[in-house]
Amino acid sequence: MISCKTNIFLLIFCVQFFYSQQTASVWYDTDNGLPQNSVKDITKDKYGFIWLSTENGLVRYDGYNFVTFNHLNLKNNRFTFFFGNAEKDSIYNLTAYSENTALISKRNVGVLQKQTHCIRKVLSESRSHFIFVKNRFLEKTEHRKYFIYLDKNNYYHFANDGTIQYKHKNITPIKGLDQNYILYTFCFGQNIFIISRTLKKIIKISAGKATYLDAPDVFFQSKAKIYWSQINNQSFVIHDRILYKVAYSHNIISLKKIAVYDLNKNSLSSIYLDEINNKLYLGTLSDGLNVIKFNNFHVVNKSDRSYDNIFYSQLPFGPDKVITSSGDVYNENGLIKQYHFNTTNTYFSLYDNKKNIIVQKNQSLLRYLNNADYSKKEQLNFGKTASYIWNIKGNYVIAFHQPSLRTQLVFYKDASFKNSFLQLSISNIVTSLQEYGQNKWLIGTRDALYSIEGPSFIPKKISAKPLNVREIVKTDDGNFWIMTQGSGFFLYKNKELIKMPDDKEGYLLFSHTILEDKKGFFWISTNNGLFRVLKNNLLNYSRDKKSPVYYYRYSKEDGFNTNEFNGGCSPSASVLQNGSFVFPSIKGLVFFDPKKIRSYYPQNFFMERVVFYDSKSSIKESTINLENNFYKALIWIDVPYYANRVNLMIEAKLKGSKNEKWEKVNSDGKYYITNLEPGKYQLIVRVLTSPKGKFIYKTLNIDVKYLFYQTLLFKFSVILILSLILLKLVKLRIKRQELKKRELEKIIEIRTQKLLKTVSKLEYTKEQLRKESVQQKKLLETISHDIITPVKYLSISAKKLYETDEHDHHIQKKHFESFYKSSIEFYNFVKTLKEYAEIYNISEKKETYNIYEVIETKKTLFQGAAREQNTQIINNVKNPTFSQINQNVVAVIIHNLIDNAIKNTTNGIIELSTIEDENIFFLEVRDTGKGMSQKQMKYYEKLQNNIENEKLILQKYSLGLHLILQLLMMINGKIDFKNNNPYGTIISIKIKKQKYG
Repeated sequence: MISCKTNIFLLIFCVQFFYSQQTASVWYDTDNGLPQNSVKDITKDKYGFIWLSTENGLVRYDGYNFVTFNHLNLKNNRFTFFFGNAEKDSIYNLTAYSENTALISKRNVGVLQKQTHCIRKVLSESRSHFIFVKNRFLEKTEHRKYFIYLDKNNYYHFANDGTIQYKHKNITPIKGLDQNYILYTFCFGQNIFIISRTLKKIIKISAGKATYLDAPDVFFQSKAKIYWSQINNQSFVIHDRILYKVAYSHNIISLKKIAVYDLNKNSLSSIYLDEINNKLYLGTLSDGLNVIKFNNFHVVNKSDRSYDNIFYSQLPFGPDKVITSSGDVYNENGLIKQYHFNTTNTYFSLYDNKKNIIVQKNQSLLRYLNNADYSKKEQLNFGKTASYIWNIKGNYVIAFHQPSLRTQLVFYKDASFKNSFLQLSISNIVTSLQEYGQNKWLIGTRDALYSIEGPSFIPKKISAKPLNVREIVKTDDGNFWIMTQGSGFFLYKNKELIKMPDDKEGYLLFSHTILEDKKGFFWISTNNGLFRVLKNNLLNYSRDKKSPVYYYRYSKEDGFNTNEFNGGCSPSASVLQNGSFVFPSIKGLVFFDPKKIRSYYPQNFFMERVVFYDSKSSIKESTINLENNFYKALIWIDVPYYANRVNLMIEAKLKGSKNEKWEKVNSDGKYYITNLEPGKYQLIVRVLTSPKGKFIYKTLNIDVKYLFYQTLLFKFSVILILSLILLKLVKLRIKRQELKKRELEKIIEIRTQKLLKTVSKLEYTKEQLRKESVQQKKLLETISHDIITPVKYLSISAKKLYETDEHDHHIQKKHFESFYKSSIEFYNFVKTLKEYAEIYNISEKKETYNIYEVIETKKTLFQGAAREQNTQIINNVKNPTFSQINQNVVAVIIHNLIDNAIKNTTNGIIELSTIEDENIFFLEVRDTGKGMSQKQMKYYEKLQNNIENEKLILQKYSLGLHLILQLLMMINGKIDFKNNNPYGTIISIKIKKQKYG
C-alpha cells in the first residue's frame, strides 16, 4: 500500500476537454503508487473503490491510497481484464493463460475456490475462444473465435467469417458485416452493437435477433476506434483525437464529446468514466494511470503574461460577462472585448445611476458613458486622488487617503459630485463602508471597525482588538459580515461583533468577500482557496458557539490556476444576470454557476485493514485483539473519496480511554493506537457526509490482552486473599484485643474485688470507728457521770473519817468500812476502764489463737477472787480450740463474764465452754450464784437492741455487762440471758464470723 504524491497539471497538448470545463490531471506510475506501469483494465466495485488490473497484481484505489494485492499465492500475478457483476459484488479477473481466477468481493481479493456458472462457462469456452468482455484499440484482429457471455441464458459465439451463434445456434446471417467487425463491436446490457461502415448503420443484436439503427457519422469514419468495457457497461469512440462517450437510450445511440486524446502519444489500454465523481480514468500500457477531474469552474486570462492576469475590481456586464476597471470584457470562455479605459487604479470601479462606469485616473475620476457604448468619457477633477468610491443607495462616498494615514470621507447625494452633504475625517486608512440605518454608517479601516451616527458623526470604535477590515458585506437578510486580513470574518448584529469559526487550516483568517447563492450557501474568497458554507450554520453558531460549522474548500485541484484570490477592491466579486459568480484572483477571473458546482462527500467508509507491529496481535471480524505489550497498531480508515481530501472530515474517539473525546484523523486515514492499558475499548469513527452535519458512524472493538496478574480474576483473587488475610489479621487482632480485654477485665475485676473488699473493710472500719466513737462518747459520758459518785463517797467518807473523834473507834470503823468499799468499787471501776481501753488496739491482720489458753489465763487471773468466794472456775473448752475472732475483744468479754460470775457466786461453780464452726463462735458461761432478776435481763435485752441510742447507766447495773454489749456490737455478736436451775445464770454469747474475700 502506497500513499500517492501527485503532480497536478493541465493537459494542454495531448488532452483537451469540451464544454469549457476546467480540469486537473494527475499521473500515477511506479514512482507514486502503482506496482507496475501497465494498467490493463479499470472498474469500480459496489463499495466505491476503483480497481486496476496490472501485470503485477490487482490494485485498489480510494482516491488517495493504493493497495496492491500481489501476494495471493498464484501461479503468476499478470492479471488481464475484469468481468462479472459489480452490483452483485462478484468481480473476476483471470491471470495470464487463465491459470487462476481472482475474485474481488467485500473490498478484498481472493482466489476463487468454488466455480460459478459464469466461471465454468468462461473457462470452458476459453479453451477454443477468446473471451470478449472488453474492446481494445487494435488495427486488426487475430483470426480466432470470440465468446461473449451476458448471462447464463444469453451468450454468443462470433467467428471472423461473420457466423454468429446465439446459445450454440446460428442466427440469421447478418448483412453488412465488415472485415474485422469484432473491432467495432460493443454492448449495452443484454444488447450487442456492431458498427457497419458499409451500411452506415449500427446493427443491434438482442436475444439472437438483429435490427439496424441510425447513429452519428463519427461511428462510420474509417479511423474511428471503439472501446467497450462490459464490466462497466461503458463504450467510447476516439476519432480525430476526440474521445466520445457512447450513450444508448430508447433505441437511440448518441455521442458526447469528452476530450481530445492522441492515441499515438499514449498507449491507451483502458477507460473508465466515473460520472458520480466527475472523473475520467485512463489506463495505459506503459505510462501508468492518468486521472482527470472535470470541473465547472472556468478560469479566464487576458494573455500569457502573468502580470496581465492579476485581477481586482470588475462589474457585471450583460447577462454573462464582466467588465474590469481597464475596460476589458470577459465571459467564462475568455476575453471577448476591450474598451481600453484609461485608468490608473484597478482597485475600484462602479456604475452610477445611469449605468455609466466610473474609474480613477490620477487625481481625477473618469466617467465612461453608457449611451455612447462607453466610447466617450467625462473627467471629474478633485485636486487629490480618490482611493475608493462607493455607490450606496444613490449616495456616493469618496475616500481620499492622506499621507498622514488619515482618510477624508466625502458624501454626495448624486453622481454629479458637486455638493457634499457630509465630510468626515477618520484616523486610519478606510477600506470599506456600509450604511446600516438612517444617518448610521459602518466604516472599516486597517486598524478597526467604526460606527458613525448623526447628528454628531463622531467615529466610535466597535472592535476591541486591532482589526484590519477588508470589506463590509451586507447580505439580503440585512446582516453585516466583516471580512478581515488576518483575523477571519465576523458577523455584526445587534451592535455585537461575533467571530466566526476558522477552518482547520486557518485559511479563512484572510477572507476577502462573501457571495450568497439561492440555496443558502455563502461563497467566501480567501488568500488560499474558495470556501462554501451554509449561512444557517453560521447564524446558528452566532447564537450557540457549540453549534458546528462545516466548510467546504475548493482549490487548484478543482480547476483554479491558483488558490490565491484577490480582495480589498470594490467590488471584489460579481453576481451575473445568468446566476454565475465571478471572483478575481492573481491568475485569472474565476467564473462559475453555483448551482452546477458540486461538493463531494463520502457515502461510506471501512475499517478492515490493521497493521500490527507485533506477531501475535490480530483482528477478527470487528474486534482487534492486541497483545499486552504491543508497541502500536495502525488502523486504516478506508474512505472511497475522489475529491479534494482537505474536505474529508474524519473524527475518531476511543471510548474507555483516559482521553475520551473526538479527535481529527488525517486525510490519509491513518489512526494509530499506542500505550493502551489492558482492557476493552471501542474505537468509534465518524465521517462527515453532508454540509448540514450528517455523519456516518462505525465501531471497532479493541481488546488489549491482560497478563495473568492483570486479569480481573487475578486481581479479584489477590484482593480476596488479601481481604481474607486482612480479615484474619483483624480477627486475630480483635481476638488479641478481646483477650487483653478479658485479662484487663479480670484484672479490673480482681482489683475491683480488692477495692470492694477494701471499701468494705473501710466501710466496716468506718462503721466500727463510728461505733467505737459513739461508745467512747457514751462511755466518757457515763464515766464522767458515774465516777462522781465513787469519788463523792470517797470524799464524804474521808471527811467523816477526818471529823470523827479519834477515840470513837466504832464510828471510825464504820467510816473506814465505807471508805474501803468505795475504794474497792472505785478500783474495780478504774481497772475495768483500763481493760476496755485496750480493746481498740485491733489489728487488721487476722491472727489465729487458742481460746483454751485465753480462758486459762483469765482463770488464773481470777483464781484468788474465786477462792475467797469459795467458787470453782472450770474450763470446759477443748485444748486446743483455735479461733480468728478478735482476741482482745474475746478476752475482755471472757474477763467481764468471769468477773460478774465471781461477784454473784459464793460457794458455787463457774463453767466456761465454747462451740465454733465456719459461721458462728458460741461462748457459754454458767454459774450457780444468786442469778439475775427478770428486770435485769429485760434491761440488758432492751439495751442490746438499742445499744447506739441508750446511755450506759453504770450506777444502776454492772459496768462489765455494758462493756460486753458494746464489744458485741463491734464484732456482730449477741448475748442471751437465762436462769440456771436451780440457782445461777447462764449467759450465752453468739458471734457471727466475718468473711473476707
